[in-house]
Amino acid sequence: MRNGKFTAAERTYLSGLDAVKRVTDTRIYYSDEFREECMRRYHKGASPAALFAEAGLGSKIIGYKRIERSFARWKLAEEKAAEKAAKSPKPVNEDKSTKEDKSAQED
Repeated sequence: MRNGKFTAAERTYLSGLDAVKRVTDTRIYYSDEFREECMRRYHKGASPAALFAEAGLGSKIIGYKRIERSFARWKLAEEKAAEKAAKSPKPVNEDKSTKEDKSAQED
């Protein structure tokens, strides 16, 4: 990486990794599968740097700060999803007696 941009060779390398959906001069877009697997293993105690290194995305190639920021974004997204799920109303399950009562009322 030079001046904050990936070289053509680095972009070619990164594009060939399963963990990478696409790459530009300055950004890496990770696959959903990679993100989900990282977060699953992170919650079980795995190190973010180790998870990225296993996928071929070591800090020497992409920089440690990029790994840190990715996990910060992913954790924030999980928190927002959990908040949204907690706020959404739960679906009401009607039991048979309720359905029968409604049918009888309509007749």
